[in-house]
Amino acid sequence: MINEYINLVWQDENILDIPEKIYENKWKWNDFFQNKNEIYLEIGTWLWHFFALEAWENPDKNFIWMEIKFKRLFKTAQKSRDNWVKNFVLLKDFWQNIDKIFQENEIAKTYIFFPDPWDKKDRQKKHKLLQAEFLEKLCSITKKWGKVCFKTDHKWYFDEVLEIIRNQKLFTIENVSYDYEKESDLFDKQKQTVFETMFRWQKLKINYAEFIK
Repeated sequence: MINEYINLVWQDENILDIPEKIYENKWKWNDFFQNKNEIYLEIGTWLWHFFALEAWENPDKNFIWMEIKFKRLFKTAQKSRDNWVKNFVLLKDFWQNIDKIFQENEIAKTYIFFPDPWDKKDRQKKHKLLQAEFLEKLCSITKKWGKVCFKTDHKWYFDEVLEIIRNQKLFTIENVSYDYEKESDLFDKQKQTVFETMFRWQKLKINYAEFIK
């Protein structure tokens, strides 16, 4: 089954999976899309729903997904095309490489929803996405007044990230909510991720914040 999706990804025109092909577009993504629209980024697709809807509603933006799993890449591309989304590309690469993929001040908005907290064992902590070094890279590629949207169901992880950002003083923190659905005017039921739908049924509270450069 994995080999099946590998072949499908290799043949998909909306997916770049060779590092050299990805990195050659650094600071040239507007040339890649053949327009000067702002670029929106999502790290981790989780089967397309939220971001494909965002892309469909915002044809004047360019959308880039980053994902590492072949099945998610293909399914996201397929479902996006099924919903008439055209302004997108998927990149098969690791989040650590964002500074190789994007130039300074190139991204207008980034979505990071429900990243793995890697909280089971101490040796796994190095895999955690939102750490100081990555947030420095993320700030660098974000345009002035650009935005990062962050969701997690892990309150301790949420607080940890907020503390790092306060200490770094690279972003301004806005719209903080420890119960996103109940407390935030930004909640949109139609744009829930797969995780968010599951958590609502389990009555788990979702933490949300925006970081402004």
